Parts: sequence; structure tokens; C-alpha cells
Amino acid sequence: MLIGAHESISGGIYKSVERGVEDGCECIQVFVKNSNRWVAKPIPENEADKFIKLTKEHNISVCCHSSYLINMASKNIEIREKSFNSLVDELHRCDMLNIPYYVIHPGSHLGAGEDEGLKLVAEMIDNVYDEHGFNASVLLEITAGQGTNLGYDLSHFSRIFELSKYSDKLNICLDSCHMYSAGFDIVQDYDRVFDRIFSAFGEKIKVFHLNDSKKNFASKLDRHELIGKGTIGLNFFRRVVNDKRFDNVLGILETPIEKDATYREEVALLKSLKGDKI
Repeated sequence: MLIGAHESISGGIYKSVERGVEDGCECIQVFVKNSNRWVAKPIPENEADKFIKLTKEHNISVCCHSSYLINMASKNIEIREKSFNSLVDELHRCDMLNIPYYVIHPGSHLGAGEDEGLKLVAEMIDNVYDEHGFNASVLLEITAGQGTNLGYDLSHFSRIFELSKYSDKLNICLDSCHMYSAGFDIVQDYDRVFDRIFSAFGEKIKVFHLNDSKKNFASKLDRHELIGKGTIGLNFFRRVVNDKRFDNVLGILETPIEKDATYREEVALLKSLKGDKI
């Protein structure tokens, strides 16, 4: 597994790569615009060029996380239009920056029902690729199952892949905190959980968010904690970074570090677990 973190783009998109290098990252995750805005200024071409140059120079793999406002499962016409336009804009930015993976939560059906929500997700994905044919792959992220959020059950991903005519462009992003909170017992039943996931999705697993959890098993609450400081515990992370099935997967920290702090210590911790006996 490649080890890295979600890095800030403050001061310019290329700054995220510089921060990743300083943190010892082998991979990074970024937002390609403000994560709480529908619309943002275009990325200057010189900044995009510098970003690409730095990723090649330091051999850093990159994925993008979608902005938080997008809801592909919404039936609301205004939200649906804004979500579509923002999705198109962000995927365009990914292609501009040579970012191959775009991580996004499937969305929240807001009472319409899970089956209807899953159909709406597949419909939006198809419309996006129909109209724009982006190179970047959409990675649907597993969720904690809070409220009416989709993506807490593996069947949700299977259904979206089945409904979409672009299933070859769709992949999976795992998240340890979300999985544990959703009821996947990755601590006590590691082998059974991941044997099942790899049997279902195999090569579609491209990114793994490495987060401990503040909450207990099956809480349905998404509350990230520092590695080894939460209810998941260090042994899980020791197992996952040494699991050969994840050798080519991007392992991304999204833990709640202090403002202005870096991920250097946690990246070093995860790297130090590689080679440990299980």
C-alpha cells in the first residue's frame, strides 16, 4: 500500500504536492476547488503544469475528493442541476491535472428511498460521461450509514455498477472509520470482511481512507480519530498496510490533526508498520 494524506491546496493546487513531499507521502488526496462552494475560479494553466511536474518529479500518486455539496442521489431539481455542473467541473479539473481517481460519496436519498436514490446516482454518472467522456474514474466511497446516506452496504455499489452503462469507469474507495461505523467488523473479523469485499470488487478497490474512529462499532456515526487513538486500534492498520491485496492501493490519511499541523508523524507511523508480523 502507498501511504499518504489529504493535503491542503491553500496557496495554489501545486502546494499540495509540496506539502505531501514534506510529510513523506507516497500519495496524496486533494480537493480541486473549495470543498464548500458550488463554483470556483479556474485553475491557472501555469499552476496545473507545476502540479503535474511536481507529481512526476516526486513520483507521487494522486486522487481527488469531491466537494461536500454534491448530492448525486437528490431528486430536488435545483440541487441536482448544481450537483451535475459541479461534478462536471471537478472531473474536468481532474483531467486537467492528470488525476485518475475522483472519490465521491454516492449521496443521500433524503426520503426518496434507497432504490430510487441508487437509480439517480447511476443516471447522473451516465449523463456526465455521456456528455463529456472524462478520463478520470469515479470512485464511490463507502459511508457510515448516517441518516439517508447511501453507500453503507456493499449491495449499493453492486446496484450502481449494474445500473450504469459506464461500470468500467466506476471503482471503489474504502474508509476504515466508515466501515467500522457501518457495521463491518474490521477489527475482530478482518479476514472475513476483506475476503468478501475482494471477492465482490477485487481490482475496483483503488483508494483506502485510513482513519481511526472516535465512535464504537456499528454506531453509524462518521467521526475520524488519529491512528491508534480510537476504537479501531493500531493492530488493524498494521494488518492493512501489510495486506498484499492492497499493494497498489492509495492509503490516504484524513485524521483530525490540529490546525497548521502536518501529517508527517502519522505517515511515518503507518510506514513503520510495514513489515511487522501479524
